[in-house]
Amino acid sequence: MNKQRKLNIVFLDFDDIRNPLLGAGQANATFQVGKRLVKRGHRVIVYSSKYPGYKDRKESGIEYRHIGAGSNNIKLNNVAYILLLPFIVTAIKADIIVECFTAPISTLFTPVFTNIPVIGLPSMFNAKEFSQKYNLPFHWVEWLGIKYYKYLLPYSETDSSKARRMNSKIIYKIVHQGVSKEYLKIKQKKPKHILFVGRLDIDQKGIDLLLKSYSKVRKSIKYPLVIAGHGPDEERIKKLINELKLENFVKFVGPAYGRKKIDLMSEALYVVFPSRHDEMCLWTLEALAAGLPLVCFDLPESKWLNGKVSIKANPFSLNDYAKLLIKATNMRLISKMRKESRRFARQFSWEKVTQEFESFFSFVLTREGIKSF
Repeated sequence: MNKQRKLNIVFLDFDDIRNPLLGAGQANATFQVGKRLVKRGHRVIVYSSKYPGYKDRKESGIEYRHIGAGSNNIKLNNVAYILLLPFIVTAIKADIIVECFTAPISTLFTPVFTNIPVIGLPSMFNAKEFSQKYNLPFHWVEWLGIKYYKYLLPYSETDSSKARRMNSKIIYKIVHQGVSKEYLKIKQKKPKHILFVGRLDIDQKGIDLLLKSYSKVRKSIKYPLVIAGHGPDEERIKKLINELKLENFVKFVGPAYGRKKIDLMSEALYVVFPSRHDEMCLWTLEALAAGLPLVCFDLPESKWLNGKVSIKANPFSLNDYAKLLIKATNMRLISKMRKESRRFARQFSWEKVTQEFESFFSFVLTREGIKSF
């Protein structure tokens, strides 16, 4: 790799690891891959949405630039980013553009506005669900937009299959997420709680399903539920907790990063992941690396999780999910799963992900008739 040509790589990612309104998994994935690409000799620029207190900066070699409104309203920032991005794209000079699909429309039509090879990364490929949530035809935008993409880097067969149904000519390579080694080193302490970490978004993350299921077994489960995160539905979630009389059983701890996150994980028995639609989520890998099995629903998106590291309920069945919350407290069962979870997570690394990205970049450039490596 010493003789490779230095590439100018641009990531279009609405989120930023320092965005206090979001700072979600995809932002971290972009950062983890980006900084490793820089170490391998490439230049990496990330275009993200503005947010309160944002600063264009260089971090771990990655150049962060921001566009949009920069307000405290994430929906307004989202709209501004989507509308302004085509004007930015037309001025970009790079070898490769990686577009992280953006809610609620997924595809941003980037290939329409540039001759630079564009690789779609379906980090958010659920326009149909957002259409149902807002009663707007976002899925039609997604359906039309995907037809302009030639290349895709999906996390799993679920997204690649969906893309191929919409665009039979699309060329893809499945590249899973990675996990940082720090999570593999988390020391497990005596379990004190069950843990949920994620954006406080009821419709996507299924927090209402979790709370309603948990309420059915709250007196017998013997472990409190800890909810860590921030998001648009915090007040709705707190209201539901009161309605279900869970004030003494559920604890809000706010956003969890760094030492706080590690401490919460070290004292968790297992992780609840009740999402209605969520492709291979970075948090799930982090949890498994820390030796925390997942209790989730049996969805197409969760096929990558085997029965040794996860317990799956029938889709959206409150009674079934409640039973599994109890089942997962069986120390004989969960102890074995905790060991298997950490072993399972070891196969995923950011170094491997970065190599896969770089390999696909080379393939795309060669196919486009551009000298790469």
